Amino acid sequence: MFEDKSKIVFFADMDGTLLTKDKRLSERNREAIIRLREAGGLFSVATGRVIQATRHYFEPIGDLGPVILCNGGMIYDCAGEKVVWSKYLPEERARKTVRELTERFPEVCAEVCTPHKIYDININDHERRHWVIGGFTAEIVQDVDRIPEKEWCKVLFAMSGDMKKSFAEYCDSINTAPGIEYVSSSVNYHEMLSEGCTKGDAMKRLIDIYGFHDRTVVAMGDYDNDITMLRGADFSACPANAQDSVKAVCDMVCKADCTEGAVAEVIDFIFSSR
Repeated sequence: MFEDKSKIVFFADMDGTLLTKDKRLSERNREAIIRLREAGGLFSVATGRVIQATRHYFEPIGDLGPVILCNGGMIYDCAGEKVVWSKYLPEERARKTVRELTERFPEVCAEVCTPHKIYDININDHERRHWVIGGFTAEIVQDVDRIPEKEWCKVLFAMSGDMKKSFAEYCDSINTAPGIEYVSSSVNYHEMLSEGCTKGDAMKRLIDIYGFHDRTVVAMGDYDNDITMLRGADFSACPANAQDSVKAVCDMVCKADCTEGAVAEVIDFIFSSR
């Protein structure tokens, strides 16, 4: 499967997989990625983040080319600095839903992500922590009517872990029309996406756009929103800290967790395989 390293395309989730627990790119992972790229392989990321919270991680390893953002809602070409494909939320319905959710749950922050800017409604400590994690800041607004942009990539809701279950259940109860769906991306985050956006679908679309059909596709992730991508890959792996539901669908469960260099462990396995 891995004889020709130049025919490998490796998609890695970022938070909980590629990045350490304190949101750094470890030296072990950096060196392994460079090794794969020098052998002709392609390394990419598939993340729930928007480009504003992703771009600065690329500098130690160079431009990545095409990447998957917004949990599958966007394909972005880093080399060309352009959006290659995107599926935005239905704006009118998204605005109405966010208005209802932020009024009913004033302790929950709604982070509205657009291609050019990020806006926060009901700013809270969980969202401020997200700024630090993502390396970005957002414009704080009072309500959705203060957001001028119409192209919404996604909405991330930041809250306490104790509140997320009731919040998610309410989202499901009001989500009765097509166009919007929700995904849990961490203990503190619940996300609104355009219907049909998954990392797995975006991975297939990226392969079609760039003609990677002759490549061996490797995918790696740690959370529920990675499962469609893992199932669609030729070879799937996860770090030791992955959810049990993720471990159950993977070909390889690493000994290392995200902080210990799990991505490097998979790349080392690729180079040791015949």
